[in-house]
Amino acid sequence: MANVTTGSVSAQFQTFFSKQLLERQIPLLQMEQFAQKVPYPTKTGGNKTVRFFRFDNPSISSITTLSEGTTPSGGSGERQLTLTTVEATLVQYGSSIVLTDVLLATELFNHLAQATKQLGEDAALHADTLSHRALVLNTTDSTTAGTTVSAAAYTRYAQNGTNGTNFQSASAANAAMTALDLLDAATSLKVNRAPKIKDGYVLIAPPQVTRDLMNDDDFLRVSSYSAPDAIFRGEVGRLFGVSVIETTNNLTAGTAAYGVNTEATGSNYASIVLGGQAFGVPHLTAVAATGSPYAPKVTILDAPDKSDIYGQRTYASFKTFYTAKQLNPAFYRVVWSKSNFS
Repeated sequence: MANVTTGSVSAQFQTFFSKQLLERQIPLLQMEQFAQKVPYPTKTGGNKTVRFFRFDNPSISSITTLSEGTTPSGGSGERQLTLTTVEATLVQYGSSIVLTDVLLATELFNHLAQATKQLGEDAALHADTLSHRALVLNTTDSTTAGTTVSAAAYTRYAQNGTNGTNFQSASAANAAMTALDLLDAATSLKVNRAPKIKDGYVLIAPPQVTRDLMNDDDFLRVSSYSAPDAIFRGEVGRLFGVSVIETTNNLTAGTAAYGVNTEATGSNYASIVLGGQAFGVPHLTAVAATGSPYAPKVTILDAPDKSDIYGQRTYASFKTFYTAKQLNPAFYRVVWSKSNFS
């Protein structure tokens, strides 16, 4: 007896489409919360450059001994005020997604909503990347346009390693970040009198590096905090009073282009130990709050015009003015390390 099967009448069947979208790989972005932020108002005659100012550090060099009733002569005891500046020039960035009218008429998913969401995520990732690279890369190196760290004074290598052959050939066990590396970096900031962020310093590191630190017996997890309301976004714990923040948008180097040579035993991770005012960014708040037109925004164009007379295309785009600038290399340390994670 012949059976009628799904295979014999397969023309009537179609694949079922689940409208439940699968999760994507969304990066953990942490840099903006630790930046020195300044607004950039409109109509002030500005030239797209933000200037930060700093007066002298405290000094006792001008202090002199006074005699009763006698004014020191020759300017003795007089102290000068000097003002140094750091400038950051804003750059306009943008991206767009073009959707056809036929796609929007026949779509299963809301592509315009997804395009808007995608562009916003791209803008956030770009801003975080600029901030991280402004600290890790040597922006004074004009020949490589800020793509080396080999000679930077703020650079450290895990377990007292040195850049070059030694770090290149070191195993992960001998080049992974340890609690002592974190303590040494934080001590450098204390010696440099780097301002605190809240009541301490912070480490921004990838999960491969925080994994190694979490193995230390002294690591205090956030679940043990007595004041959970003081937790930074992305914080996983503390070690020696340094808040450990996880990011997945760190710089990983395997070539000499970043001053860290290629090695055969794993990647090199750039983790940052931050004090306050290490870097600055424009304050990207709403126009109504600051008068600034430079906050990132997504624009939707869906009407016919001279370039699209039939209205066949819908444009979703974002633009922003942004910059990230190293303000004081004494207020942070970049620690290059490998990881025992495999």
